Amino acid sequence: MEVVNNKEGKPLEFYLEQFRAGDPEEMAARCALPWDGEGRLLSMALLGDEFTVSHPDFTVAGPSPLTNAERILLLRYLLDGHSAMAGGQYLTYRELPWGEVYLRQFTGRCINRFAFSYGNKPELLNQIMERLPAKRLERSDCGWELELMPGLSIQFLLWLGDDEFPPNAQILFSDNFRYAFTAEDLANAGDIVLNRMKKLGLEAQKEGRA
Repeated sequence: MEVVNNKEGKPLEFYLEQFRAGDPEEMAARCALPWDGEGRLLSMALLGDEFTVSHPDFTVAGPSPLTNAERILLLRYLLDGHSAMAGGQYLTYRELPWGEVYLRQFTGRCINRFAFSYGNKPELLNQIMERLPAKRLERSDCGWELELMPGLSIQFLLWLGDDEFPPNAQILFSDNFRYAFTAEDLANAGDIVLNRMKKLGLEAQKEGRA
């Protein structure tokens, strides 16, 4: 019996319907994406991987298959996002529009998950971030910055735990995220990055045992 993931499946169907009815040329202009009108293809990038997206069927071609959560994130950007230059500031989730409403969920799903996954494993975190790729930051005990999509940067800051204090973390977003995604989308984005990190971490640990 096939298990249906309604949490992702139904939203995906809803956004696919909107995408099919939308104007891909308008999407490309609003999101500053290359658009091949003849082939009806949009070019997008996610965590350093390049993809092409066809309209109206949303066939995605790239180096690896996308999860439903990743497909939804791309659709959300195409349907409602706007490209904007970063102003140089990095914002906490709380500082984003509607971030206060979803802060508790984001803290549990993303910040706490990040802290307790790597709070006592900085070497593993470093190996993972070098594979993404990401760039090291001087902030915190173990800080890294990566691009979710071109121009949209996320900082992962980790303070290591010890015998007296548990690990602590913060996740910051470049200030142009407010034009690209809603706060609810960014909780999904946090899950996507952390899932990718988990996969890379398992690969690194497997190679270390080989």
